[in-house]
Amino acid sequence: MLYDSEQRVIGLQTTDMGLDKQGEKKPTFEPGINLLAKYTVFAEGSRGHLGKSLINKFSLDKNKQPQHYALGFKELWQLPEDHPHYSKGKVLHGVGWPLSERGTTGGSFLYHLESNQVAVGLIVDLNYANPHLNPFEEFQRFKHHRAIAKYLQGGERGVFWGSRYYQRWNTFTA
Repeated sequence: MLYDSEQRVIGLQTTDMGLDKQGEKKPTFEPGINLLAKYTVFAEGSRGHLGKSLINKFSLDKNKQPQHYALGFKELWQLPEDHPHYSKGKVLHGVGWPLSERGTTGGSFLYHLESNQVAVGLIVDLNYANPHLNPFEEFQRFKHHRAIAKYLQGGERGVFWGSRYYQRWNTFTA
């Protein structure tokens, strides 16, 4: 990172490219460049290298709660045109079950999108003590609950699926 005389971030310096394993310049060497900006936005995700550097340099974690992490799963389902429970724009959010039964916390969502698609997901806080807890299995349990399964029944999973590691705030945790 680049700082001005008052220790404000004014940009970044890119990494030198074209170095061998010993750090020696190869024929393809290109020096890093300075990218200067009036505003610098850091959006590198959970536990990013630059973010950790800023936290340490400016003591941004002083008198703060520790950072909190979670793992989220999401699937996009395609429902038939005549699905009885599809309602474009419908949003369901949840906290607790099935995670509360396992002694942990997190949340869930189900969004009715356009074109008879439904996005369903579960976010599991990574502060659980049970070493046998399997977040993916909890996601499967969630989808099979009768209150959720009715929205997925007859649909096809696989339009999209994925997981992601999140940095969270303690908004919903006790």
